[in-house]
Amino acid sequence: MSRERGRTTWIKLYCYGRLHGSMNYQLTEAEQSIWDKCLCLAGLCGMNGLIADNDKHPLPHEFIAHEFHCSLDLLESTLTKCKKEGRLSEDGNGIRVTNWSVYQSEYDRQKTSRDKRKLTKEQQEVIDNQNRRREEFLKKERDVAAKTLYKVPEV
Repeated sequence: MSRERGRTTWIKLYCYGRLHGSMNYQLTEAEQSIWDKCLCLAGLCGMNGLIADNDKHPLPHEFIAHEFHCSLDLLESTLTKCKKEGRLSEDGNGIRVTNWSVYQSEYDRQKTSRDKRKLTKEQQEVIDNQNRRREEFLKKERDVAAKTLYKVPEV
């Protein structure tokens, strides 16, 4: 089955929320680390926040714990708390990061702008010619200004 978006090699973390948000009193430091790893794994799975295999089957918790280099108990306690707080949900397809599209969509939103800014070779040549003509015009203006400004009156 094809991926909806493709693998993400980086994720966004909201600095203020990550350092001062409710997660800091709702999760232990170890659980916060597991939460961050859940975000990373969701990005690598490339299915808009779904942690699952390529066929959208859930990954076993034991496998995820092994990938995260943590105990199964730590993973389970993190998942339980994150589900209770609405950060994660879990169903027959896998574990889903609840607001993935809200928090991780900036790249997709800006992608169209980046694509529009890519110029064809012909468009770049037009811009280069305009810049060259502008420089020639400004040079002529400077030359005229210099001749009239420093003109020595004849005696």
